[in-house]
Amino acid sequence: MARPKSRAESIISAAEPYIGTKEAAALLGVSVSTIQKMVEAGTLRAWKTQGGHRRISANSVTALKRSGMASPTGDNNGRLQVLVVEDNATMIKAYTKALSEWGSGVNLYFAGDGAAALLAVAQRRPDLVITDLAMEPFDGFHLIKTLRGSSDLAETAILVVTGLSDEEIKARGGLDEATLCYRKPLSFQRLGGYIDGLMQTRQRT
Repeated sequence: MARPKSRAESIISAAEPYIGTKEAAALLGVSVSTIQKMVEAGTLRAWKTQGGHRRISANSVTALKRSGMASPTGDNNGRLQVLVVEDNATMIKAYTKALSEWGSGVNLYFAGDGAAALLAVAQRRPDLVITDLAMEPFDGFHLIKTLRGSSDLAETAILVVTGLSDEEIKARGGLDEATLCYRKPLSFQRLGGYIDGLMQTRQRT
């Protein structure tokens, strides 16, 4: 016997269609945990039933996919592909907001950890990877080492955004000279300038 809908579910589902977190993750090409963080950040509209099941607005998923902000698949349209590896919902929201200032020349998409980032990279090669270092279970150090060890990705621009000190970074193996490091709290104005520089270099070459 089918479970009756909760009152909240009935009201909202009558207004717009919904999908589950796994379906949303598959459509956007990200992990379920990234979908959950996008919901927490307000990037995706969602609600919970009385039974605790999360429902994602199908319309908000479609809109995000069309914007190119989350989907690691499809035509690049000549845009700068920027993969952000971040597991903090507040930072995901801040990156999403910053996209509007960077203009239509940037495709921004997310991965919740280093493992999810490698899956995203396999589907679309990024021009820039922005990553935190302190993540579980697959941290930024491991991700950078893996990218640098790939002949196809060795020259990918990597920007680290971290709260770790120089001593802490050195104790965990350090960073290569080609990896740029910004400290938290991140200045999005500075980051925007860096992205502008990458776009100009890309246009010249």
